[in-house]
Amino acid sequence: MVQGNWKCAECGAEITELPFQPKDESTVHCKECWMKKRNDR
Repeated sequence: MVQGNWKCAECGAEITELPFQPKDESTVHCKECWMKKRNDR
């Protein structure tokens, strides 16, 4: 896991750990928003 300080692009929630190193921080989503976005496909 990658430790850091990011904000969710959707809801603004604090994110401190990701399973990858984000290339573009503007597209980082928290788990809840990521699941919602994934289920909307």
